[in-house]
Amino acid sequence: MNHMRIRILVIGLLWAISLQANVLPDSVWTFKHVNEHHNSSENEIWLSADRPGEGTGSEVLSKGLIQWETGFEVLHAFNAHFLTLPSTLFRFGLHKRVELRMEYTGSMFINDHPDSDPLSPDEHLYTPSPLLIGTKILICDHRGGKLDQPWIPRTALLCNIGLPISKLLAEMMPVSGSVDLLFENEITEWLSLGYDVGVQWNDWAPAPDIFASLSINFEPTDHLGLFVESFNLFDPDAYNFSLDKKYTHYYINMDFGITYAVHPRVQLDAYAGFNIYNSDPAISLPQNYAFFGLGVTWLICKL
Repeated sequence: MNHMRIRILVIGLLWAISLQANVLPDSVWTFKHVNEHHNSSENEIWLSADRPGEGTGSEVLSKGLIQWETGFEVLHAFNAHFLTLPSTLFRFGLHKRVELRMEYTGSMFINDHPDSDPLSPDEHLYTPSPLLIGTKILICDHRGGKLDQPWIPRTALLCNIGLPISKLLAEMMPVSGSVDLLFENEITEWLSLGYDVGVQWNDWAPAPDIFASLSINFEPTDHLGLFVESFNLFDPDAYNFSLDKKYTHYYINMDFGITYAVHPRVQLDAYAGFNIYNSDPAISLPQNYAFFGLGVTWLICKL
């Protein structure tokens, strides 16, 4: 019952935001199709969301803009739920090619059937995560003007460093971070292809994880967006504590979602996904791994 109340509360909050967005002043805000953004004037102000999905968009927030992206996700895997509380990302446009970022995601572990697994606690456990401080830098974008070469992808570099926010995290994971290269090709005015590759590391891990994603993005109208994505991770030196053994860990996940801009400054999103393959020797039924999420992006202001 508590889980249902949380979901109803969050959905109601998102609905209230969408209603409020319809009465926000448009005055200096311009909303056009995302593919026209690169040919727009400097006076036009844009919402450009990284969420939803695991891959990160290659667009950099324009100079002087402050944007907030948040949401929650419910993950079900083998008689347990994990609820993000919530994922929160603040983006600050520092330069036309540079943005600063601050991100945090905590999770709640909920064991649905504690009697079936005596090693899992039956109470709700909250797990904090490191506070991510980072930057996204636009490396190249050859579209528009004399250098219009759409076959060359827009390319950005994303770097994050994780700062522990508790004594336990400082002991377990004093240093963590990631470096990603983000690419995007606009095939038509309504169809684009995004692909990312990067490494993620923790201080205690002997080798970094390799992450890769591929997404197809479809934007039939100015307000509506659809996507389907595959995101994959490879860890050459993983360790399973329940089996007390090392193994090579890699997984393939799929997700799909929808975005809708209820206002030039506010976008709502929903997505769902599942696991196709997981090499963890303790996992034999990947179809039991599934997740669902809702979120909102708010372009707060221009400094």
